[in-house]
Amino acid sequence: MLKFILIRHATTQANEHKKLSGFHESEISQKGKSEIEALTKELGNYTIDAIYTSPSRRALETVQQIADKHGLSTQIIEELREIYFGDFEGLSFQMISERYPDEMAKMIELGDHYSYPSGESLVQSYERVSKRVDHMKKVHKEQTVLICAHAGTLRNILSHLIIRSPKLHWHFKIDNASLTVVTIEDDFAVIEKLNDTYFIKNMI
Repeated sequence: MLKFILIRHATTQANEHKKLSGFHESEISQKGKSEIEALTKELGNYTIDAIYTSPSRRALETVQQIADKHGLSTQIIEELREIYFGDFEGLSFQMISERYPDEMAKMIELGDHYSYPSGESLVQSYERVSKRVDHMKKVHKEQTVLICAHAGTLRNILSHLIIRSPKLHWHFKIDNASLTVVTIEDDFAVIEKLNDTYFIKNMI
């Protein structure tokens, strides 16, 4: 049986200000640093065979202590990046609505197929993420794999594992430093734990 442990990076300054941060970097906040400690302690209870991460600094910083604790190297995967928000990187949706009302209307009309100016669409991000996850499934058939990435990336993974489509994307709530566990047997995925942050609330 294959097991995926999915964790979202810890809280960043951009998260606290509700600003879009896809490919752009944002520093881990003080709250986020406490979340990393709690997450590292919790994942000490798990057996992990391989660790993959987005190349974004916030993901790398979140997973580094976990990798060290398990004596594993971290494999950086470009396809695990968050959706690229293009010209809207660093803006909040409120800012976009105020400055670019036509784009907001287009975003609502096109939904998952809407491409951010100079960026990509949710569907495009799903396609790159799902291809990489399928490769992981072939390589790690009976192992436990940890993936540290972003809310959008992890929603794409979950939707792909369940229905092989991005259609379930917005049905999953993925908080910062949350823990989600999915097991796969005979290509049938079961979500055993979803968006767990209980251990963080107990520690912080």
